Amino acid sequence: MSQRASSSKTAIVAGLLAGLLAAGLGALYVYQQHAAPAARPVTAAPAEDDRASLALMALPELTAWSRYIEKTSGGKSHGAVIETDPAPRIFKGKSYRQLSFYENSPAAAHRWESFLVSPNGKDILVEDPAGEDPMSLQRWRQEKHPMRSVGGN
Repeated sequence: MSQRASSSKTAIVAGLLAGLLAAGLGALYVYQQHAAPAARPVTAAPAEDDRASLALMALPELTAWSRYIEKTSGGKSHGAVIETDPAPRIFKGKSYRQLSFYENSPAAAHRWESFLVSPNGKDILVEDPAGEDPMSLQRWRQEKHPMRSVGGN
């Protein structure tokens, strides 16, 4: 098989995989946005898995990022919290869920930031892309200024 045919085949496979990932993330986002609220009793507390995701999406940064993505894309792209690894991560003896915030567009999904969130949603850390220990929200805000990316302070 020629080099050109092989690279074309690789590009096609890569494109198909990217499309399937985008479709899956899109379906998850639509499901999260349009899940029937009546499916759960109003008096019931959210499931532990939901509490971590809800706490993360309630951060002012992620709320602003979601609005920014929706606005700049004309509603074609959306922000979504996705579990990046189902296995809990243990840090300093405490268990955390591994969640990331993604921009989900029709063409692809782009990760903005990764987090460690306690199952009850009360403790949130920000992953360090350099592989060092995760940082507190306060340190992340001071050092990374996450609101600047969307025109905030």
